[in-house]
Amino acid sequence: MTATSLDELLVVALKDLREGRVAVMERLPELASATRDAKVRTIFGNLVTRSAEEAVSLAGMLKEPRGERNLWATGILDDACRDVASTAAGPVRDVALIGAIRKFLAADAVSMETAIALSQNGGEERVPALEAMRRAGLAASTALGGQLPRLTAQ
Repeated sequence: MTATSLDELLVVALKDLREGRVAVMERLPELASATRDAKVRTIFGNLVTRSAEEAVSLAGMLKEPRGERNLWATGILDDACRDVASTAAGPVRDVALIGAIRKFLAADAVSMETAIALSQNGGEERVPALEAMRRAGLAASTALGGQLPRLTAQ
C-alpha cells in the first residue's frame, strides 16, 4: 500500500505498532528465559503481557486482520537472539538483552509519537490510549535501564 494521505499514513503507523507488539509476544518469552536475573525476567514478562493487551487495543483501532511483519521490530529482536547465542549466560547476556530491548522500546516510542501526531491531526479519540502506550513503553525502558548499574557492578 502506498500511503497518499495522512489518514492512510496513520493506518500504516498503527499496523506497524500492532505488529511490533505481536513480534514481542512471539519472541520476548524465549529471550526472557535466557536471562538469569529475576528482575529483568519480570520486566520482560510484564512487557509481553502489556504487548498482548496493546496489540488487542491497536487491532480494535484498525478493525482489520493482521498485517505484514514489522521489519524494525523483528530486526531488533533478531539481534537480541544473536546476543543470546554470542554472550555468556549471566550479567553479560542480561545487559546485552536489556540493550536490545531498550532499542526496541526507543524505536517504538518514536513510532508511537508519529501515530499520536497523526491522530491529533484528525481530532482522534485514539490519542489517550496511544499516549498511555507511549508512557508505558518509556517506563519499561527506564525500569530496564535502572537494572544496568546493579548488573554491571563488578
